[in-house]
Amino acid sequence: MSTVDFVEDGALGVLTLDHPPLNLIGERLIADLVAAVDRVERSYGLRGLLIQGEGKAFSAGADVKLFAGKDSAKMRPLISSFLDLGRRIEALPFPTVAAVHGTCMAGGFELSLFFDLIWAAEGALIGLPETRLGIVPLAGGFQRIAARAGLTRARTIVLGGELHPAEVLAAWGVIDRVVPAARLQASAEAFARTLAAGPTLAFGVVKQLAHAYLRDGVPGADARLLDSAVSLFDTDDARRGIETFVTTGAAGTSYEGH
Repeated sequence: MSTVDFVEDGALGVLTLDHPPLNLIGERLIADLVAAVDRVERSYGLRGLLIQGEGKAFSAGADVKLFAGKDSAKMRPLISSFLDLGRRIEALPFPTVAAVHGTCMAGGFELSLFFDLIWAAEGALIGLPETRLGIVPLAGGFQRIAARAGLTRARTIVLGGELHPAEVLAAWGVIDRVVPAARLQASAEAFARTLAAGPTLAFGVVKQLAHAYLRDGVPGADARLLDSAVSLFDTDDARRGIETFVTTGAAGTSYEGH
C-alpha cells in the first residue's frame, strides 16, 4: 500500500501523506512521492496541486532510524533524490499549495517549502531542529526560508532548532496563511481550486519571474519579464480576461491555458 495517495479531481491534484502516525519521511515515502509526482507531471489536465497529511501531523520529518549507521556516501543518494523531487515540484507550471497541521518539522517542513504557498492550522508547530542532532536541514530548508523571509529569520529558525507556532512563522513571512484547524483542509482545498480555475499561463509566468529573481535578482526578473510576460498578450486567456474586464468591469473567471 502506498504511503502517498494521489487524486486527480478535475483541474486540481491532491497529494495526501498517509503514513501513520507521524508521516515520517523515509526511503519508501520518498519513493511514493516520486511516483506521485511522476503522475502529476504526466497529467494533461492539472492546473493546481495541493499536498496535505493524514493523521495528527503533516509530517514530523525524517525517520531518524534512517540515519543510523550510514555515512555520507550512503546518505548522499537519498538526500539527492529528495532535493531532485523538490526541484520537480518547484518547476511545475501551475500553482501549488501545502496545507500543514499538527507537527510540521525537519524534512516535513522542507517538503512544504517546495510548494508555492503554505497554509497552516492554528497551533501547528513548525521548525527545523536538525542542528540538535549535529546535522543541518538536508533538503534546502535553510535557503528556502531565506528566500521567503530573509537570512535573519532563516538563521533564527535553523540555529535555534526550535519549533515555532504557525502564527509566529506567518508574522515572519515564512508561511502564507493561518486558519482554524477544523477548517484547514476545506479552506486550503477551496483556495487551491480557485487557483486551478485561474489564468494558468499567467501563474506560470509568475513562477518563472520568482525563479529568475532568486537566481539573478531584479535585473534577471526584468529580462524574463520581456521574454515571458509580454507574450501573454498573445494568449486567449489574456484576450478573454481583458475583454471581460472592459465589458463588465470584472476579471475573467474562465481560463483554458492557451
